[in-house]
Amino acid sequence: MKKFHLILVAFLLSFTSYAQIVLPLDFESTSVTYSFTDFAGGAVTVIPNAQANGINTSSKVAQMVKSSGQTYGGSFISLTNPIDFSVNRTFKMKVFSPRVGAKFLLKVENQANASISFEKEVSCTTANAWEDLTFDYSAISTTNQYQKMVFIFDNGTMGDGTANFTYLFDDVRLVAGGGGPSLTQMNLPVTFDLTTVDYGLLGFGGAEQSSIVTDPTNATNKVAKVIKSAAAELWAGTTVTASAGLGFSSRIPFTASSTKLSVRVWSPNAGIPVRLKVEEHGDPTHSVETEATVTLASGWQTLEFNFANQAAGTAALNLGYNYDKASIFFNFGTTGAIAGEKTYYFDDVQFGTGGGGGPLTQMNLPVTFDLTTVDYGLIGFGGAEQSSIVADPTNASNKVAKVIKTAAAELWAGTTVTAAAGLGFATRIPFTASNTKMSVRVWSPNAGIPVRLKAEEHGDGTHSVETEATVTLASGWQTLEFNFANQSAGTSALNLAYNYDKVSIFFNFGTTGAVAGEKTYYF
Repeated sequence: MKKFHLILVAFLLSFTSYAQIVLPLDFESTSVTYSFTDFAGGAVTVIPNAQANGINTSSKVAQMVKSSGQTYGGSFISLTNPIDFSVNRTFKMKVFSPRVGAKFLLKVENQANASISFEKEVSCTTANAWEDLTFDYSAISTTNQYQKMVFIFDNGTMGDGTANFTYLFDDVRLVAGGGGPSLTQMNLPVTFDLTTVDYGLLGFGGAEQSSIVTDPTNATNKVAKVIKSAAAELWAGTTVTASAGLGFSSRIPFTASSTKLSVRVWSPNAGIPVRLKVEEHGDPTHSVETEATVTLASGWQTLEFNFANQAAGTAALNLGYNYDKASIFFNFGTTGAIAGEKTYYFDDVQFGTGGGGGPLTQMNLPVTFDLTTVDYGLIGFGGAEQSSIVADPTNASNKVAKVIKTAAAELWAGTTVTAAAGLGFATRIPFTASNTKMSVRVWSPNAGIPVRLKAEEHGDGTHSVETEATVTLASGWQTLEFNFANQSAGTSALNLAYNYDKVSIFFNFGTTGAVAGEKTYYF
C-alpha cells in the first residue's frame, strides 16, 4: 500500500506539469509553464516582481524586453482553449512602463490562421508605476476562435534592449463589459470626445508619444497630445488613424470650390509651420499636403489648411482620389535636435472652416451641438417653442440645447431634434434586438420628473416608439438611459423594420406648465 501511495504521488507531481494555460494570466501558478514565443526582437520572461507596489503586489510578473530587430517585435502565448467572448469583451491588464505614452498592442489570433485576428492598442499614461489598461474588444467577431494572445509594446518603433524598452505586465484578464454596440469608425469632424467612436493616433519619426488626453485647459474636453522629442526627425508627425490602419469611414468631400480643412491647435511657440497631409489609406502615393502657421503661443487657435495650395514639392490636390486619412506635422522642417523637445495639442479636425469651406452636413447621432460643420436644428411645440442651441451655463466651451417649458405649456410640450427641411438624422437609428437603448445628458431644476424620448420616421410619424426615464439629480447634469424595448404605456412597441431617424424629447411629460410653472431644462 505504501508503494502505491508513492506511485500515486509521483503521478500527481508529473501530472501538474501539464496544467492548462487559461485566463486570467497572473503568472503565479507553480504548475503552469508560461511558454511565450518571441519574435522580431521581442522577448518575454516570467520574473519576480521587483516593482511590488501600488495596484500590483503579486510575486511574479511578465517582463517584455524589446531589442533591435523589427518595429513590431513582441511575443505570443497560446492558450489551451479558445477565449470565450460570448459575454465579456473587455480585457484588463496591469502594465508598468518606463515612460508615458508608450503604446501596448494586445492582439488575439486563431491558432491555425493568423489572418483571423483582432487587436487594440492603448497608451500608457503613467511612468514607473503600475496602471490597469483597458482594451475594448466589443467589435470582435464572436463566430471565430482565438487561442493565441500577442503582446507588442511600441508597435512601429524599433527597440534597443535598454531600460527604456523594458516593460512589465500582469493580470491579463477578461472582464464584464464590451458586450454593447461596436465602436464606429472615426470620421470627420474628429473631436476625440465621443465614447462610441474608435479614435486612434500613430506617431512616427520622434513623435511616437502621441496620445488622446484631457485638454489641459478644459477638463471636460478630450484632445490629441503630441510630444516631438529632442531626437525627432524634421518630418516627425502623427497620423489620425482608427483600428487596422484605417482613417475615416468616408472620403473627405473635396470639390473644386471646397478644398479646406481646419484644425484647432495649441503650440508653446508662435511662428512655427504646421503641415497637414491627407492620403488614401490604401494607396499613400495618392496624397496632398499643405501648411499653415501658428500665430499664438501657449493658447488654442484654429488653423485653416487650403489643399488647393499644396506645399512646395508635393503633389497637387486630385479630386479623383479618395483621400480618407490625415497626418499632422508640428514645426515641419525642423528637427528636435534644433528645437528641443516640445509638446503640442490638436483637436476638432473638420472639413471646411465655417467661411465658405463647404456646406453644412446633415445631423446624425451622436448629437453634440458642438460641430460648426453640422446642420443642427430644434423645433419646440406645445409651449416649448423657445427651444434653442446655447452655450452650456456650466461650461462656456460646450454647446447644448435649452428648453423653456412655459407656464402655458401643454402636458405634451416638447422639442424635436430636427435638421433643415424637417429631416432628422442622416441615417436610421441602428436599433437591433439586443441594442435598444439611447442616452441623453440632461439638466433639470428639479429631481423626480419623467423625461420622455420618442423616436420616429421623419416621413411617417405613425412609425414611432416612446419610452421614459426619471431625473434623479436637481440642478446638475446627469445621463439618462432610454430603453425602447420598454415602451411607454399606451404607445407602440419598438418595430425593428421601421426606419426611425428622428427624436423628440419631453421634459416633465404629463404635467402642464400651469401646474409646474415655467421651467428651463437643458440637454
